[in-house]
Formats: sequence, structure tokens, C-alpha cells
Amino acid sequence: HYLVLPDRLSIILTTADDQRSVSIEQWQGQPFTEDKLDLEIERLHAMVTSPGRDPRQQAQKLYELLLAPFATDLATLGVETLLVSPDRRLRYVPFAALHDGDRYLAERFEFAMLSDAGYEIAGDRATGTPIAALGMTQAAEGFSALPGVKIEIDGIVRGSDGYGLMEGRALFDDAFDRQALADALRIGSSSPKGLGLVHISSHFNIADTDASSFLLLGTGERLSLRDIKRDRRLFDFGRVDLLTLSACETGYANPRLDGREMESLSRLTGNRGARAILASLWPVNDRSTALMMQRFYEMRERGGYSKARALALTQREFIAGSLGSTPLGGGPSIVVETAARGAIPLTPTATAGLAHPYYWAPFLLTGNWR
Repeated sequence: HYLVLPDRLSIILTTADDQRSVSIEQWQGQPFTEDKLDLEIERLHAMVTSPGRDPRQQAQKLYELLLAPFATDLATLGVETLLVSPDRRLRYVPFAALHDGDRYLAERFEFAMLSDAGYEIAGDRATGTPIAALGMTQAAEGFSALPGVKIEIDGIVRGSDGYGLMEGRALFDDAFDRQALADALRIGSSSPKGLGLVHISSHFNIADTDASSFLLLGTGERLSLRDIKRDRRLFDFGRVDLLTLSACETGYANPRLDGREMESLSRLTGNRGARAILASLWPVNDRSTALMMQRFYEMRERGGYSKARALALTQREFIAGSLGSTPLGGGPSIVVETAARGAIPLTPTATAGLAHPYYWAPFLLTGNWR
């Protein structure tokens, strides 16, 4: 747990058997200030969103502040999963992209952000769940087209030709309206645990108010968080095990924001029943996201891994430049199937050149990591 104050940073590490805290008043030989922290986060953000820049030195600087104080504890305990409760602009930090001087933290840990609803503590694990996928491929006012969305969803949802990873349904563009979203949220009603997966590939703009934060529907309509809040009957997240927003933008660049708006979406969906949400910290690359989402679901469904581990393993494959390097059971790899269709030429080196955090680090998992 992190608590940012104007003149110090407090961090609490809680394990199964102990709790320890530190208060940091000096950083890099100077008094700690929240303004300095915000500046260093801004610098990291500029580097991880620019594939031509090397972010490792800046990422190590923030690692030394945020996790190094507990490095011995984490190593001694053999910790693999870190549940993080960030504060203020720390909500913008891609913790998986921090660097310990040897490797990115995604190569050491699985990360999930803590939510108010507490599903990550008490929630169970749902597997074999149906999926509803909604995609926006066309350009809309103020937003570019997303041609990779069709490829992404076709590789995830099994169509009439038998191609695809999971049973479910997929709708694109004009078929993706308010009612289609409401219906998608109920995809899990007939599953054994009453839970389903909802995958949305469209732009999501997170701003400083519920009225200005919105999901771009396939029709081009902007569905605001305020509208979602007001219509509790239509937009009921109680049957959603994982809500994935695979192509979203955030309000990060707005200097007036302090990170609380990042929690508004997860708090809203969590309080309405969604166990977990996977969303991004910055506008993502269309092609690499299609690869990443397909592999994430494959890890989850065929590999049987938890959400957090599936995400971490996918990130590690991107870093290593070798998609599909983690052996999975349950039949041929979906990356092979995709290559056979010629949609995206996936080979063992398909992710070569995509090792930069820009491609794999924006995705944050909040809520039930299992």
C-alpha cells in the first residue's frame, strides 16, 4: 500500500505472516516531495510510450523508490504475486515496467491492482467461461480506425468456421450498440458459475468527470460513465468475471488529474459486480495488442493460469521476443492457427522488436487476479 504525502512517501508491505512499513523522506539525496515524484512519473511515462527511447534507467529510478526498500523481504519470501494499492499519480505507474537494474519487474512478479470490492482477496477462480466480444474497427470523430480489432477478436472467439480460441459471440461496429453491451454483460448467465468474460476492443477515454469519461461504441456513440451509473438495470456487471478494455486511452496527459479518475472505472464496475478489469494506461498499438490479447486468453484458457500469471507470462514472451514459448496443453497453439489463416504472420520470433514496454506494459489488471 502506498500513501503519497507532500513531503514523504509511506509504504506498507503486508504478507501472510507480517506487516512492515517504511516512510521515505529523502530520495536521490534530496528531500522527497510529491512534485518531484510527479515529475519522475511523467518522465517515465514519456519514455515507456516512445518505442525509440530506452526507459530502463528511469524505470530503475522509480524502482529504487517504490520497491527496493522491500527487495530483501520479497526475495526471502519467494513472492511471485504483488497486489498493489497505489495512491495519487502512482496510479499511472506501469509497475511491471519498473526495472531493478537486471530485468523488468514483469520478469519477476505478477501484478494486480487492489480494488475497493475486494474480489482479489476472497474471489474464487472461474474457468471455462463463455466470452462476449465487442469491437470497433472504424474511425470515428476524434478517433482513428482499429483494423487489428477484427483480427484480435476473430482469434479469441470461435466463429462458424471453427477458428478461434473460446466459445462465445462477437459483434462489430454498427452491431455494437448500447443494447449489445448490455446483452454482453449477461453472457455468463448460463455458465456453471454464472460468470462470463466481456472483451471490448474500442476506445475508452478516461477523464476527470463521469460525464466526460466515455466508452466509444461501435455506432460512434459515446457512452459516458455517468450513463452507465444511471442505468443500473441495463448495465449490470454482476455476471462479469473479467472486463477487458483492450484499446483505450486515458486522461494521463491532463496535468489537472491526480490519478483518481483511473479508479473510477474499476470502482464502478467492481461495485456493480465485475470481479476484475483489464485496461490500459496509454493508447496501445493496434497490431501488438491483437497478438497480446490472443496470447493472454490462450494462457488463461488453455494453460489454466490465473489472470495475473497469464498477463505476466505474455509480457515475458514479448520481452524475450518469442511468442508461444510457454508450452500449453489443450491442443494446437492459437498462434499457429492464426499464422495458418495468414491474418498476422506469427512465428516463434513474432514479437521480436516488440520488447519495449510500450507494447506490453500498458495493461493493468485490477481486482480478482485469480
